[in-house]
Amino acid sequence: MRSFTAAELKSAAEQSGMYFPTYVLDQLVAAIDAGKHVILTGPPGTGKTTLAYMAAEVAQQAMLCTGYLPTTATTEWTTFETIGGLQPTAEGLIYRPGLFVEAIESGRWLVIDELNRSNFDRAFGQLFTVLSGQPVVLPFKRKGQPNPLSLVPTGAEAPRDTDVIRLPSRWRIIATMNVFDKNLLFEMSYALMRRFAFIEVGTPDEASYQRLLQGPGAIVTHLLPLRNFSDLGPAVYLDAARYAARRKQDGASDSRLLYEVFYAYFLPQFEGFDDLRATKLYRTVEGLFDPEEQAEAQRTIQGVLGVELTL
Repeated sequence: MRSFTAAELKSAAEQSGMYFPTYVLDQLVAAIDAGKHVILTGPPGTGKTTLAYMAAEVAQQAMLCTGYLPTTATTEWTTFETIGGLQPTAEGLIYRPGLFVEAIESGRWLVIDELNRSNFDRAFGQLFTVLSGQPVVLPFKRKGQPNPLSLVPTGAEAPRDTDVIRLPSRWRIIATMNVFDKNLLFEMSYALMRRFAFIEVGTPDEASYQRLLQGPGAIVTHLLPLRNFSDLGPAVYLDAARYAARRKQDGASDSRLLYEVFYAYFLPQFEGFDDLRATKLYRTVEGLFDPEEQAEAQRTIQGVLGVELTL
C-alpha cells in the first residue's frame, strides 16, 4: 500500500488555484506517514480546509482510504455525535453510529473543520483510548449483535465476547483549527494534543500572492497592503478576485470595483480596530478610490467598525 507525496499534493493545489509552501506539504505527508492524525492551524483564509480535503482526496487516489467524511465541529458536540448512541425507533432503542465509527466502518478518513469549536474532552470521550492504540468497549450493541461493540486498533488484541470494529492503521483524522477564533476556543488537553501532529498553515509571501492573483481579477493586488493590518490568507484574496473578475464584465470602474471588494471581503476582517488603526486603514485605501467611493469608505469604516476617523 503506497503512501502519497508532497509533489502530488502540490499538483492538486495548483490545479485548484491554491498555493501552499512546500515545507507545509512535506510536514503533512511526513506526519501521516508516521502514523499521526493531523491538526492544521493558522489564521482564517489560508486554505486549511482546502488542504485537508486535498490530502484526503490524494490519499484516496493512493488507496489509503475509500474517501473522506467531512464535518464541522460545534460547541454542542458530545460522544453521541462522535461515537454514537441509542436512538428511539419504531422497533425500540437502536445504536446509531457517530461520525468516527461511521468513517472507520466505511474506510473513509474523517475531516473535521473548526475543531476548536468543540469541547474536546467531552466530544472525544472513549476515542482518547482508541487513538492511543488501545481497544475500548462501548456500552452499545449493534442491531442483531449479542455482544457489545468494541473499537480495536490494528495490532491490538480484541476484547473477548465483543462485536469488533477494527481501526485500520492507515485511517486518519485531519482537522483544522482557526487560531483567531478566540470566542469559541476550548482548551485542548495535553492528552489529546499528544495524539495529533500540529502543522501551521501560514500566509504566503508577497510573490506567491502575485502569482495567485492573475487574470481579470488581478486588480485586487492593489489591496495587498491590507495584509499589514491583519494576517489575511490567500482564500480571502482569491474570493475577492473572482468577484472582481465578474464585476469587470459589468463595466464597473476600478474605483467602484475596489471599493466593493474592500467593503465585501476585507472590512469585516478588521473588527476590533480602534480609531487610530481604523484611520490608518482608511489612509491605506484612500488613494485607490475616487471622491464618491472615498466618502463611502469613510462612512462604512466608521459604521462597521464603530470608530471615529481622525482625518
